[in-house]
Amino acid sequence: MGGEWRGGGWVLVMVVIGQAVCCGGFLWGATEVLQLCPSTCRCPTKLLPASRNGIDCRDANITSLPDQMEVPAQYTRIDFSRNHISSLSVSTFSDSSSLVSLDLSDNELETIDALVFQPLKVLATLLLKNNKLKTIDTNAFFGLHNLTRLDLSYNKIEDLPAEVLWPLVNLEELRLAFNPLVTLSPSLLAQNTALTKLDLAALKLSSLPNDFFHPNLTSLQEVSLAVNNMTVVPAKALFLLRDSLVTLDLSGNPIQSLGAYSFFNLTNLRTLILERFLLLETIEAYAFGDLDSLETVVLRYMPRIKYIHPKAFHEQVIDPQTGHQVDKAIIVEDFTFSFSILATLPEDLLPWQHLRQVRLEYNHWNCDCRMKWVKASPLMNLVDNRMLCSQPLRLRGHRLKYVKEEDLRCDPQTHSQIKSFGFLVGLMVAGLGVSLATVSLLVYWRHGWLCRRPQGAYSRIQRGPSTITVADEIEYDNSRSQENDNTSA
Repeated sequence: MGGEWRGGGWVLVMVVIGQAVCCGGFLWGATEVLQLCPSTCRCPTKLLPASRNGIDCRDANITSLPDQMEVPAQYTRIDFSRNHISSLSVSTFSDSSSLVSLDLSDNELETIDALVFQPLKVLATLLLKNNKLKTIDTNAFFGLHNLTRLDLSYNKIEDLPAEVLWPLVNLEELRLAFNPLVTLSPSLLAQNTALTKLDLAALKLSSLPNDFFHPNLTSLQEVSLAVNNMTVVPAKALFLLRDSLVTLDLSGNPIQSLGAYSFFNLTNLRTLILERFLLLETIEAYAFGDLDSLETVVLRYMPRIKYIHPKAFHEQVIDPQTGHQVDKAIIVEDFTFSFSILATLPEDLLPWQHLRQVRLEYNHWNCDCRMKWVKASPLMNLVDNRMLCSQPLRLRGHRLKYVKEEDLRCDPQTHSQIKSFGFLVGLMVAGLGVSLATVSLLVYWRHGWLCRRPQGAYSRIQRGPSTITVADEIEYDNSRSQENDNTSA
């Protein structure tokens, strides 16, 4: 036993001495590593921390990197985040067969030129988020065949070359969120067959090319299209992911209605996130049809939702015994519907007995006879005391759990009150019409438009000593009028 330990100990000692000699004596301080240690960056000198944590240069006020920067083999990670690095060149990095993670986030990079990262042959993670990137050369990532994670989010990229990602044949996670990318090339992901996670949030996309997701993206499981400008679910584009897509986030899009089979044939989808649907008003029947594997649904922050159809989570299937179409409810395990103005919950919406977790708080629940079923269902145990009544006024603020069933009634006077209100409105409209007619009649009378004489009638007036005679123009005799005038004189 002791001999074995001594043999293993000698081997370890020889490895450590070899690394110390070839790597500049890192056990004794490694003072020349990257010309940044130990004064500027935090550089572990022990073997395990050096390999696990790498070189930490965060918040070091670094404005540029030296040319031909060498990375000793014991350091597999370098973190240059939160500095002021504004540029990289082809000569920045020297060949490295050990560096697997490079973090340049939160700097001031504006461009990525061709072949900048080519010397980093085994690089697996490259983080460039929150810079000022506007342009990326088509060959910027050439040579990074082992890269599995690329983060370009929170930049100012307006256009991505169609072939810029093609060298990344092993890329598994791509984040492009929060860039002003209005359109994406249909061939952008054509060679990224290993992709599993894709973040396209906040790109100002109004649609996706129907062939954007190539059939060779058979491993793509998570897609985020949140906070874009899509008014409808891009069902045709997503259809190509029907065999792989597991998680879909469409939050924050200006969708007003979810129609039947909005997520057509996504039979493997298990998690659907629909938050911050600020314009959504209706969810129609069979809206979530075909989602046979659905487990988690998040419907939250919908201030305009007015109606959800009782069959929204149903689909029409063929009964194998009868051969007829029948309705089948989709089984969901985790259901969230909160922060909305929804007043009632349809009893047939879901098979509630299969739920394991549910959140229904902060809605405008109308605690009337239509909510009695909730009290008697397994749903009551899951929501506990988090469902508050907003209506009627006599129950406002009460917790549904503690409201008695006899208090959950639909007031029979409601219909008669509505009829009385309608009668009152009709009476007011009739009164207004009579008033307007009276005013119009008076105006016509005042201006002589009512009972006025015909044009040309009574055109001569004859005055006598004690009488006034109105003569019709047709019967008027000029000679007789002259004699009467002379007599009067």
